[in-house]
Amino acid sequence: MTGVHSPIQHYNLFKSVIIVFATQAAIVLFMPLPIGALEIIRLPILVLNLIIAITLGWRLYKRMYHMTFTYDKKGFTLKKGRNEEHGYKWGEFSKVSLIRTEYGEFSVRLYRNRDDFFDLPVSKLKLNPFDFRFEVMQLVETSRI
Repeated sequence: MTGVHSPIQHYNLFKSVIIVFATQAAIVLFMPLPIGALEIIRLPILVLNLIIAITLGWRLYKRMYHMTFTYDKKGFTLKKGRNEEHGYKWGEFSKVSLIRTEYGEFSVRLYRNRDDFFDLPVSKLKLNPFDFRFEVMQLVETSRI
């Protein structure tokens, strides 16, 4: 009942690559070049932009969007990117539910009290939401005893 989940989220990786590529494309678009030179170097610029966009997009994805979820019988840690990290003990929560977000993704919602809760984005972590909810319910139950 322990685990580390850190799958690649393809949508966020694609978004990171597009951000870098669009920035480079805008720079090339507004770069002053002689009229004939653009036809000669169009393909090499495109290939170079793609290589740079994939490389820098991967780094941007790891820094901003990549999620790592670690848990054991005592508690869990959810880390997004390099800065945002949340760590809790299972015993801090009293109820567990499965919710569906407005984007159609599932999250396991952990309640401390009526208004205070924390969502574990199980769809983004590529976990089975229904099975994982029952596993979390068990972890919360046993840690409260």
